[in-house]
Amino acid sequence: MPRWGENMVSKRVRWKVSIPPHLNEWATNRLVSAHIRTVNASLGGLILNIVICAAVLWGHVSANAILAGCGILGGLVAHRYYLANAISKRDQREHSHWMARAFLMNSIAMGLTTGLALALTIPAVSTGIALVLVVSGVTQIAGFAYTTRTLPQAALWHLGLILTGLLAGLAQVGGPIDLATGLLAITSTALQIIMVQVAYKSFVERILHERELHQSSETVRMLLNDYEAHGSDWLVELDANLCLTNVNRRFAEAAKMEATHLEGFPFLDLFAGNAARDNLESLLSEGQLIRRLTLATSDATPGEERWWSVSLHPAASNRNGTSRYRGVISDVSAEKQAEERVRHMAHYDSLTDLPNRLMFNAAVNRTLAASDSTHRHALLLIDFDHFKSINDMYGHPVGDSFLAIVGNRLAQTITKNKLGGEGHIVARLGGDEFAIFMGGEDVLTQSIRLAEHLVDVFAEPFEVEGHEVHAGVSIGIAQSPEHADSYQTLLSFADIALYVAKNEGRGRWEMFQPGLDEELHQRHSLARDLRSAVQNGELRLYLQPLVDVETSRNCGYEALMRWEHPQRGMVMPNDFIPIAEETGLIVPMGEWMIRTAVAEAARWQEPQTIAINLSPIQLRSASLIPTIMQALASTGIDPGRVEVEITESVLMHNSEANIEILNRLHALGLKIALDDFGTGYASLNYLLTFPFDKIKIDRSFVNDIEIREESRAIVGAVISLANKLGMCTLAEGVEHEMQLARLRQEGCSMVQGWLFGKAMPADHYARAERAEDRAADAA
Repeated sequence: MPRWGENMVSKRVRWKVSIPPHLNEWATNRLVSAHIRTVNASLGGLILNIVICAAVLWGHVSANAILAGCGILGGLVAHRYYLANAISKRDQREHSHWMARAFLMNSIAMGLTTGLALALTIPAVSTGIALVLVVSGVTQIAGFAYTTRTLPQAALWHLGLILTGLLAGLAQVGGPIDLATGLLAITSTALQIIMVQVAYKSFVERILHERELHQSSETVRMLLNDYEAHGSDWLVELDANLCLTNVNRRFAEAAKMEATHLEGFPFLDLFAGNAARDNLESLLSEGQLIRRLTLATSDATPGEERWWSVSLHPAASNRNGTSRYRGVISDVSAEKQAEERVRHMAHYDSLTDLPNRLMFNAAVNRTLAASDSTHRHALLLIDFDHFKSINDMYGHPVGDSFLAIVGNRLAQTITKNKLGGEGHIVARLGGDEFAIFMGGEDVLTQSIRLAEHLVDVFAEPFEVEGHEVHAGVSIGIAQSPEHADSYQTLLSFADIALYVAKNEGRGRWEMFQPGLDEELHQRHSLARDLRSAVQNGELRLYLQPLVDVETSRNCGYEALMRWEHPQRGMVMPNDFIPIAEETGLIVPMGEWMIRTAVAEAARWQEPQTIAINLSPIQLRSASLIPTIMQALASTGIDPGRVEVEITESVLMHNSEANIEILNRLHALGLKIALDDFGTGYASLNYLLTFPFDKIKIDRSFVNDIEIREESRAIVGAVISLANKLGMCTLAEGVEHEMQLARLRQEGCSMVQGWLFGKAMPADHYARAERAEDRAADAA
């Protein structure tokens, strides 16, 4: 028997069902409520049982005893009826443990009264009447086992007391039949107890499971409601006809339509007709899963296009096999616009919005490849005569504004005056160098007329940010197929003609003539001198500081090469690097740079980074990796301090082999940086092709970050993209504190530029470091 005062429901109950303590009150209320639903029926059966027994015993037992027993049981029946029907639901919930104890006490009293009556009357009556009493006792045991199965303590007490009285009465008779009847009663009662245990355990597990499901449903409903109310995405549902159904308010607002109008609206009509929409229609008709499919909405206006990312999954199917869909839609317009800006940036010059060198080269190559000897074309190279003096006198911002104005004027001059010939292309190749490619039967005359007109136009002064700027142009012209039938040769001849025009006094144009290629001889002479530059010790290592934005401290240097020519003096990289790459001399020069730069870094007291530029030709050299490994081994420098910089052109040609080389360099512990990001190539694909450690943002994007919203947007997009990919960003050409502040605000990691120091000989920074150390020691 259970102990008096033991709770009906506890954390560890007798029937091996675990109920969390915080659910004790709730579970007890459920158990009591389940019992109450059976009380009236069980009391009706009990009253009938009492009446039958009283009628059978009348005349055989004292009438006073019968009336007394019936009175006690009637009072207990009334009390139980009161507990089940007179107490409010609220009181039941608030006093569930008290209710359980009240039913327990009532059950004990009923069991004790009934058991005592059986023990006293069975020996005193005939065998037939005793049989009726035994059947009545067993019936009460079975009935109470069922009706009190959710209150197992009450059931056990009641069953136990009735069985005890029944066995006591039978024992007093003492016959074999009575003993057999007692054993059957024990067996039956044991089975009833087992039934109570199983039923109780099953009931508790079921109500706990129902509560868990209810809480899960409520949580999901709450999350969905919160998602629909505050989420950045929208939930959508399509019916079997691929029309919207169950449209929520937020999606209706996003679609700029009333929810009632959208109900039953064809889903595909939300999107502009194009290949992406056709793909969506095909996937939906086939019942396919749709993941992050980006589509343009049909309500877009020029300049305000909207893009949605659609993810749908089939939820059910009708008889025809057409799927019903559920899913989410998110507005990716900002991401799409940023992606378009970066893609545009890869093919168009950010300053003038003209095609850049990459796009121009590709377009001219395609045109020449598709042309035969009857097609005539001309290439004009345009260079502004005094652009350097504009930068020196007014600063780079004014110089950039000047370039933007002349780029726009170039395009307008050709278009308005119809001087561009057939299929003309205007591009900015870099710096103050522009190019025009044109075609047509009369291209010789047209190109000369255009060159003369441009010389006249740009001879006039410009108004740039309140300054009167004078800058004439020099133009070199080469024709195809008269002068050359390949783009590179045509470009070289136009460059020679431009050089002659500048040499002859500037502010003029010059058509290439065969005798003008004497300039090539000069380039060959320079290449010949360059071959001995490494052997004669004429190369010089220059360094430019790399600064951490957060701490404003030097975290490394970029290694730069200079050529100290015996007769020409200091030759800048722009003058000899192209020749070195054309002749292959860049490989031994690059090896010298690697050995010298790594050795220099190994001498530094601080473990700062040394960044070394690699050209595409170097990367293809079989001696590159051995040279790097030898430099690391001989100096003992940590490979993590060595960073190699490559341009996007490395990945354009023989990309698989180059990526393999980059992976091998990574495996050595070196860091890899992508230089001049976005200045001429489709950079986004390359960020997925190789896990770069750093992205260098070209100075052309940094120059006007203070004044142009477009530049800030592009720089911000690049920095955000790099940060999401786990890549460091370095901005080049930082010359003002305001530029630094803007880059710091955008989250740029590192910077370099004249604000922190120009490229200087390596020993210059070594001396500065030693001076700082001496000053620190003295302090």
